[in-house]
Amino acid sequence: MHVMAPVSMGSARGPVRTDWLVRMDDQCGAPPDTTYDQEPTMIDPQPADPATASPSRLRYDFLEHLGSGGMADVYRARDTELGRDVAIKVFRDDEDTIADQQRREREIHLLGTLNHPGLVGVFDAGTLLHDGHPRRYLVMELVEGRSLAHRLAKAPMKPRQVADIGSQLADALSYVHARSIVHRDVKPENVLLDETPALGYTLLAKLADFGVAQFVDGSRLTSDGAIMGTAAYISPEQARGDEVGTPSDVYSLGLVLLEALRGEREYTGTAIEAALARLHRPPAIPDEVPEDWRELLRAMTHDDPAKRPTAHDVAATLRDIIRSMIIEGRGKHERGRRVVGAGRSTAARTAVLASSVVGGAVVLVVAVVGAVLGAGAL
Repeated sequence: MHVMAPVSMGSARGPVRTDWLVRMDDQCGAPPDTTYDQEPTMIDPQPADPATASPSRLRYDFLEHLGSGGMADVYRARDTELGRDVAIKVFRDDEDTIADQQRREREIHLLGTLNHPGLVGVFDAGTLLHDGHPRRYLVMELVEGRSLAHRLAKAPMKPRQVADIGSQLADALSYVHARSIVHRDVKPENVLLDETPALGYTLLAKLADFGVAQFVDGSRLTSDGAIMGTAAYISPEQARGDEVGTPSDVYSLGLVLLEALRGEREYTGTAIEAALARLHRPPAIPDEVPEDWRELLRAMTHDDPAKRPTAHDVAATLRDIIRSMIIEGRGKHERGRRVVGAGRSTAARTAVLASSVVGGAVVLVVAVVGAVLGAGAL
């Protein structure tokens, strides 16, 4: 059973007051008498000996506050049982409605059923006490990196990087779509990046935050007519208040990829202005964007959901684009090597010719001198 004890902790963003720590009590259902009021310390990552471990040993040691969203706060913590850092998402219960509670429980159970490299993994879930009030939490994979939004605040990304990100996100969306789930909030803030090359990609991308996801059958826990999502990235059907299906996520991903290539958001202004703008004009795709990209982005952001490609097709197309980039890069490298090699060969032939000419001249001079000396002797 998970219970809480008081603790104060600091963070990179300044002092953070949390009034709880998750601990474990496998012996009984009642909270133990012992309380804790201390600065968190890094626990020895070695697994505990079950024969000697205390049943009330800290399980999750909260280290720092990572960020906050509309419904929860996220912390870095150390899992003292497994010796690894994790991200713990603690849901707020301020003025919760029944629908809020149901949506939170749905997210917890939904994430527990998903397992894909392009999704943030879920390890554990439970309830903790905060000021005497229960609060639900999720223990998730800690992605050592920043969001795509943070990365795009610096500069646009290279086409290869965008293709790598897009391929992984589209593949993750294809996975959830096959389970009749629509994310409904694909945006740079919900894309986490790990810039360590792996799996054949220059960097890894993971899709996070299924807090406003819904099932394809239309079941949702928001009020009728409510628009769920972020105004700058919602699809036209979301803006109209129509039924939303999997093509809506493809549209949003198209806007995210376009922003990553250009370095600026397509639809700006107030939430209402951004939402309505897509109903009056399609996204502007610059001419300098390669043709294969333009064709894909136009299809992904088509106003008619039925004319958009599936997430699976988007992932496959982006992998083709990546393959083309690799082959083209190899071709340039090989051509460069041939040019350098040809230059070296030409230089070598010139040196040999020059050597031959010089050698011939020396032989000629020797022959002439010999002839002169021979004539003098006569």
